[in-house]
Amino acid sequence: MAVNIPKSTGWLSLIVIGYDNLVTGIFHSQIIFYIIINFIGIAALFLLSSLYIGNILKPLEEGHKRQVAFVAAASHELRTPLTVMKAGISSMREDASKAKFFLPYIEEECDRMTRLISDMLLLASSNAKTWTLEKEPVEIDTILIETYDMFCSCYNSKNYRLTLQLPEEELPIIFGDIERIKQIFAILIDNAMSHTPMEGVIALRAFNQKDYVIVEVEDHGPGINDEDKKLVFERFYKKDQSRNNKNNFGLGLSIAKELAELHGGNITIKDTPGGGATFMLWLPLH
Repeated sequence: MAVNIPKSTGWLSLIVIGYDNLVTGIFHSQIIFYIIINFIGIAALFLLSSLYIGNILKPLEEGHKRQVAFVAAASHELRTPLTVMKAGISSMREDASKAKFFLPYIEEECDRMTRLISDMLLLASSNAKTWTLEKEPVEIDTILIETYDMFCSCYNSKNYRLTLQLPEEELPIIFGDIERIKQIFAILIDNAMSHTPMEGVIALRAFNQKDYVIVEVEDHGPGINDEDKKLVFERFYKKDQSRNNKNNFGLGLSIAKELAELHGGNITIKDTPGGGATFMLWLPLH
Protein backbone atom coordinates (compact mmCIF):
# COMPACT_ATOMS: atom_id res chain seq x y z
CA MET A 1 0.00 0.00 0.00
CA ALA A 2 1.30 3.53 -0.83
CA VAL A 3 0.22 6.89 0.68
CA ASN A 4 1.37 10.49 0.39
CA ILE A 5 1.23 12.57 3.62
CA PRO A 6 1.36 16.40 3.19
CA LYS A 7 3.89 18.38 5.29
CA SER A 8 4.70 22.06 5.60
CA THR A 9 7.88 21.53 3.67
CA GLY A 10 6.56 19.02 1.10
CA TRP A 11 5.24 15.48 1.01
CA LEU A 12 6.04 12.35 2.89
CA SER A 13 5.62 9.19 0.82
CA LEU A 14 4.97 5.99 2.74
CA ILE A 15 4.99 2.54 1.10
CA VAL A 16 3.92 -0.51 3.08
CA ILE A 17 4.74 -3.96 1.68
CA GLY A 18 3.18 -7.03 3.25
CA TYR A 19 3.14 -10.80 2.60
CA ASP A 20 -0.34 -12.04 1.59
CA ASN A 21 -0.76 -15.77 2.29
CA LEU A 22 -4.19 -15.85 0.63
CA VAL A 23 -2.93 -14.70 -2.79
CA THR A 24 -0.03 -17.15 -2.65
CA GLY A 25 -2.38 -19.99 -1.79
CA ILE A 26 -4.63 -19.11 -4.70
CA PHE A 27 -1.63 -18.98 -7.02
CA HIS A 28 -0.44 -22.41 -5.89
CA SER A 29 -3.95 -23.83 -6.28
CA GLN A 30 -4.14 -22.48 -9.80
CA ILE A 31 -0.80 -24.08 -10.68
CA ILE A 32 -1.97 -27.45 -9.35
CA PHE A 33 -5.30 -27.06 -11.19
CA TYR A 34 -3.58 -26.30 -14.51
CA ILE A 35 -1.21 -29.24 -14.06
CA ILE A 36 -4.16 -31.59 -13.45
CA ILE A 37 -6.07 -30.18 -16.44
CA ASN A 38 -3.00 -30.59 -18.68
CA PHE A 39 -2.47 -34.16 -17.46
CA ILE A 40 -6.12 -35.05 -18.13
CA GLY A 41 -5.92 -33.46 -21.58
CA ILE A 42 -2.75 -35.36 -22.47
CA ALA A 43 -4.24 -38.64 -21.21
CA ALA A 44 -7.46 -38.05 -23.18
CA LEU A 45 -5.50 -37.19 -26.31
CA PHE A 46 -3.38 -40.32 -25.91
CA LEU A 47 -6.46 -42.49 -25.40
CA LEU A 48 -8.32 -41.03 -28.41
CA SER A 49 -5.22 -41.34 -30.57
CA SER A 50 -4.78 -44.98 -29.53
CA LEU A 51 -8.41 -45.79 -30.31
CA TYR A 52 -8.29 -43.95 -33.62
CA ILE A 53 -5.06 -45.59 -34.73
CA GLY A 54 -6.32 -48.96 -33.51
CA ASN A 55 -9.52 -48.60 -35.54
CA ILE A 56 -7.44 -47.76 -38.60
CA LEU A 57 -4.83 -50.47 -38.17
CA LYS A 58 -7.21 -53.28 -37.22
CA PRO A 59 -8.99 -53.44 -40.62
CA LEU A 60 -5.61 -53.16 -42.35
CA GLU A 61 -4.24 -56.02 -40.26
CA GLU A 62 -7.31 -58.16 -40.90
CA GLY A 63 -7.14 -57.35 -44.60
CA HIS A 64 -3.49 -58.34 -44.67
CA LYS A 65 -4.28 -61.63 -42.94
CA ARG A 66 -7.08 -62.35 -45.42
CA GLN A 67 -4.78 -61.50 -48.30
CA VAL A 68 -2.06 -63.84 -47.02
CA ALA A 69 -4.63 -66.62 -46.51
CA PHE A 70 -6.07 -65.97 -49.98
CA VAL A 71 -2.67 -66.19 -51.66
CA ALA A 72 -1.77 -69.34 -49.72
CA ALA A 73 -5.05 -71.04 -50.61
CA ALA A 74 -4.83 -69.96 -54.26
CA SER A 75 -1.27 -71.26 -54.47
CA HIS A 76 -2.39 -74.59 -53.03
CA GLU A 77 -5.27 -74.87 -55.50
CA LEU A 78 -3.05 -73.99 -58.46
CA ARG A 79 -0.26 -76.33 -57.40
CA THR A 80 -2.43 -79.45 -57.67
CA PRO A 81 -3.38 -79.20 -61.37
CA LEU A 82 0.12 -78.08 -62.27
CA THR A 83 1.55 -81.15 -60.53
CA VAL A 84 -0.84 -83.45 -62.39
CA MET A 85 -0.03 -81.84 -65.76
CA LYS A 86 3.72 -81.94 -65.13
CA ALA A 87 3.58 -85.62 -64.16
CA GLY A 88 1.53 -86.44 -67.24
CA ILE A 89 3.87 -84.58 -69.58
CA SER A 90 6.91 -86.28 -68.03
CA SER A 91 5.31 -89.68 -68.51
CA MET A 92 4.43 -88.92 -72.13
CA ARG A 93 7.98 -87.73 -72.78
CA GLU A 94 9.28 -91.11 -71.59
CA ASP A 95 6.63 -93.11 -73.42
CA ALA A 96 4.60 -91.40 -76.15
CA SER A 97 2.15 -94.30 -76.24
CA LYS A 98 0.76 -93.13 -72.88
CA ALA A 99 -0.53 -89.87 -74.40
CA LYS A 100 -4.07 -91.21 -74.86
CA PHE A 101 -4.19 -92.02 -71.16
CA PHE A 102 -2.75 -88.77 -69.79
CA LEU A 103 -4.16 -86.18 -72.22
CA PRO A 104 -7.74 -86.33 -70.84
CA TYR A 105 -6.44 -85.71 -67.32
CA ILE A 106 -4.27 -82.82 -68.50
CA GLU A 107 -7.23 -81.30 -70.34
CA GLU A 108 -9.41 -81.68 -67.24
CA GLU A 109 -6.81 -79.96 -65.06
CA CYS A 110 -6.51 -77.13 -67.60
CA ASP A 111 -10.27 -76.63 -67.37
CA ARG A 112 -10.02 -76.55 -63.57
CA MET A 113 -7.30 -73.91 -63.70
CA THR A 114 -9.36 -71.84 -66.15
CA ARG A 115 -12.38 -71.90 -63.81
CA LEU A 116 -10.25 -71.07 -60.79
CA ILE A 117 -8.51 -68.15 -62.49
CA SER A 118 -11.84 -66.81 -63.77
CA ASP A 119 -13.28 -66.92 -60.26
CA MET A 120 -10.20 -65.20 -58.82
CA LEU A 121 -10.41 -62.45 -61.46
CA LEU A 122 -14.08 -61.88 -60.59
CA LEU A 123 -13.23 -61.51 -56.90
CA ALA A 124 -10.29 -59.23 -57.73
CA SER A 125 -12.63 -57.01 -59.74
CA SER A 126 -14.96 -56.88 -56.77
CA ASN A 127 -12.13 -55.86 -54.45
CA ALA A 128 -11.05 -53.14 -56.87
CA LYS A 129 -14.63 -51.85 -57.11
CA THR A 130 -14.55 -52.34 -60.89
CA TRP A 131 -17.25 -54.99 -60.97
CA THR A 132 -20.16 -53.38 -62.80
CA LEU A 133 -23.70 -54.57 -63.41
CA GLU A 134 -25.81 -54.09 -66.52
CA LYS A 135 -29.16 -53.58 -64.81
CA GLU A 136 -32.46 -54.04 -66.58
CA PRO A 137 -35.96 -55.24 -65.67
CA VAL A 138 -35.73 -58.87 -64.55
CA GLU A 139 -38.49 -61.47 -64.22
CA ILE A 140 -37.19 -63.68 -61.44
CA ASP A 141 -39.71 -66.47 -62.01
CA THR A 142 -38.75 -66.74 -65.69
CA ILE A 143 -35.02 -66.90 -64.93
CA LEU A 144 -35.62 -69.44 -62.17
CA ILE A 145 -37.61 -71.68 -64.54
CA GLU A 146 -34.81 -71.49 -67.14
CA THR A 147 -32.18 -72.35 -64.52
CA TYR A 148 -34.31 -75.21 -63.21
CA ASP A 149 -34.73 -76.69 -66.70
CA MET A 150 -30.99 -76.35 -67.38
CA PHE A 151 -29.99 -78.21 -64.22
CA CYS A 152 -32.62 -80.89 -64.73
CA SER A 153 -31.40 -81.65 -68.25
CA CYS A 154 -27.66 -80.92 -68.19
CA TYR A 155 -26.35 -81.16 -64.64
CA ASN A 156 -28.31 -84.01 -63.12
CA SER A 157 -25.96 -86.96 -63.56
CA LYS A 158 -26.64 -88.18 -60.00
CA ASN A 159 -30.41 -88.23 -60.51
CA TYR A 160 -31.19 -85.45 -58.07
CA ARG A 161 -34.87 -84.73 -57.65
CA LEU A 162 -35.25 -81.01 -58.25
CA THR A 163 -38.52 -79.33 -57.37
CA LEU A 164 -39.62 -75.79 -58.19
CA GLN A 165 -42.28 -73.91 -56.23
CA LEU A 166 -43.52 -70.54 -57.48
CA PRO A 167 -46.45 -68.46 -56.21
CA GLU A 168 -49.64 -68.36 -58.27
CA GLU A 169 -49.28 -64.63 -58.83
CA GLU A 170 -46.34 -63.29 -60.82
CA LEU A 171 -43.35 -62.15 -58.82
CA PRO A 172 -42.57 -58.41 -58.93
CA ILE A 173 -40.11 -57.12 -61.48
CA ILE A 174 -36.71 -56.21 -60.10
CA PHE A 175 -33.82 -54.33 -61.68
CA GLY A 176 -30.63 -56.29 -61.96
CA ASP A 177 -28.07 -57.98 -64.17
CA ILE A 178 -29.75 -61.06 -65.67
CA GLU A 179 -26.53 -62.97 -66.28
CA ARG A 180 -25.22 -62.29 -62.78
CA ILE A 181 -28.51 -63.37 -61.19
CA LYS A 182 -28.39 -66.58 -63.22
CA GLN A 183 -24.85 -67.05 -61.94
CA ILE A 184 -26.06 -66.74 -58.34
CA PHE A 185 -28.79 -69.34 -58.95
CA ALA A 186 -26.29 -71.70 -60.57
CA ILE A 187 -23.83 -71.36 -57.69
CA LEU A 188 -26.46 -72.04 -55.05
CA ILE A 189 -27.91 -75.04 -56.88
CA ASP A 190 -24.47 -76.47 -57.61
CA ASN A 191 -23.57 -76.03 -53.94
CA ALA A 192 -26.73 -77.89 -52.92
CA MET A 193 -25.89 -80.73 -55.32
CA SER A 194 -22.36 -81.06 -53.95
CA HIS A 195 -23.76 -81.66 -50.45
CA THR A 196 -26.78 -83.79 -51.33
CA PRO A 197 -26.62 -87.59 -51.56
CA MET A 198 -27.35 -89.25 -54.90
CA GLU A 199 -31.07 -89.16 -55.78
CA GLY A 200 -31.61 -86.64 -52.98
CA VAL A 201 -34.15 -83.83 -53.12
CA ILE A 202 -33.27 -80.20 -53.83
CA ALA A 203 -36.12 -77.71 -53.62
CA LEU A 204 -36.22 -74.32 -55.31
CA ARG A 205 -38.83 -71.78 -54.33
CA ALA A 206 -39.43 -68.08 -54.71
CA PHE A 207 -41.82 -65.67 -53.05
CA ASN A 208 -42.35 -62.00 -52.36
CA GLN A 209 -41.81 -60.58 -48.86
CA LYS A 210 -42.31 -56.85 -48.32
CA ASP A 211 -39.60 -55.06 -50.32
CA TYR A 212 -37.74 -58.21 -51.40
CA VAL A 213 -38.06 -61.16 -53.73
CA ILE A 214 -36.63 -64.17 -51.90
CA VAL A 215 -35.31 -67.26 -53.66
CA GLU A 216 -34.61 -70.33 -51.52
CA VAL A 217 -32.41 -73.29 -52.45
CA GLU A 218 -33.10 -76.10 -50.01
CA ASP A 219 -31.08 -79.28 -49.67
CA HIS A 220 -31.29 -82.27 -47.33
CA GLY A 221 -27.59 -82.92 -46.92
CA PRO A 222 -25.50 -82.95 -43.74
CA GLY A 223 -26.40 -79.35 -42.91
CA ILE A 224 -24.21 -76.52 -41.65
CA ASN A 225 -23.53 -75.85 -37.99
CA ASP A 226 -23.75 -72.34 -36.58
CA GLU A 227 -19.99 -71.79 -36.58
CA ASP A 228 -19.64 -72.79 -40.24
CA LYS A 229 -22.55 -70.56 -41.25
CA LYS A 230 -20.28 -67.59 -40.47
CA LEU A 231 -17.46 -69.01 -42.60
CA VAL A 232 -19.01 -70.58 -45.70
CA PHE A 233 -18.86 -67.28 -47.58
CA GLU A 234 -15.13 -66.86 -46.88
CA ARG A 235 -12.93 -67.33 -49.92
CA PHE A 236 -11.44 -70.81 -50.33
CA TYR A 237 -13.36 -72.04 -47.28
CA LYS A 238 -14.10 -75.76 -47.40
CA LYS A 239 -15.54 -78.17 -44.92
CA ASP A 240 -13.25 -81.13 -44.31
CA GLN A 241 -15.60 -83.62 -45.86
CA SER A 242 -15.67 -81.71 -49.16
CA ARG A 243 -11.93 -81.35 -49.67
CA ASN A 244 -11.89 -84.44 -51.82
CA ASN A 245 -14.05 -82.64 -54.39
CA LYS A 246 -11.51 -81.37 -56.91
CA ASN A 247 -14.01 -79.02 -58.55
CA ASN A 248 -14.86 -77.31 -55.30
CA PHE A 249 -12.51 -74.36 -54.83
CA GLY A 250 -14.49 -72.71 -52.06
CA LEU A 251 -15.03 -69.58 -54.18
CA GLY A 252 -18.57 -70.07 -55.47
CA LEU A 253 -20.44 -68.90 -52.40
CA SER A 254 -18.07 -65.94 -52.02
CA ILE A 255 -18.87 -64.85 -55.57
CA ALA A 256 -22.60 -65.38 -55.04
CA LYS A 257 -22.60 -63.21 -51.92
CA GLU A 258 -20.58 -60.48 -53.65
CA LEU A 259 -23.06 -60.46 -56.53
CA ALA A 260 -26.04 -60.36 -54.18
CA GLU A 261 -24.57 -57.40 -52.31
CA LEU A 262 -23.87 -55.58 -55.59
CA HIS A 263 -27.61 -55.87 -56.26
CA GLY A 264 -28.31 -54.37 -52.83
CA GLY A 265 -29.34 -57.75 -51.45
CA ASN A 266 -27.87 -60.52 -49.35
CA ILE A 267 -27.62 -64.29 -48.89
CA THR A 268 -28.50 -65.90 -45.57
CA ILE A 269 -28.60 -69.50 -44.34
CA LYS A 270 -31.14 -71.36 -42.24
CA ASP A 271 -31.52 -75.00 -41.24
CA THR A 272 -33.72 -77.22 -43.37
CA PRO A 273 -36.39 -79.00 -41.32
CA GLY A 274 -35.34 -82.62 -40.96
CA GLY A 275 -31.69 -81.86 -41.78
CA GLY A 276 -29.82 -79.91 -44.41
CA ALA A 277 -29.30 -76.25 -45.25
CA THR A 278 -31.43 -73.67 -47.03
CA PHE A 279 -29.75 -70.69 -48.71
CA MET A 280 -31.95 -67.61 -49.03
CA LEU A 281 -31.22 -65.01 -51.70
CA TRP A 282 -32.72 -61.59 -50.91
CA LEU A 283 -33.13 -59.28 -53.92
CA PRO A 284 -34.61 -55.81 -53.32
CA LEU A 285 -37.49 -54.57 -55.44
CA HIS A 286 -36.03 -51.06 -55.73
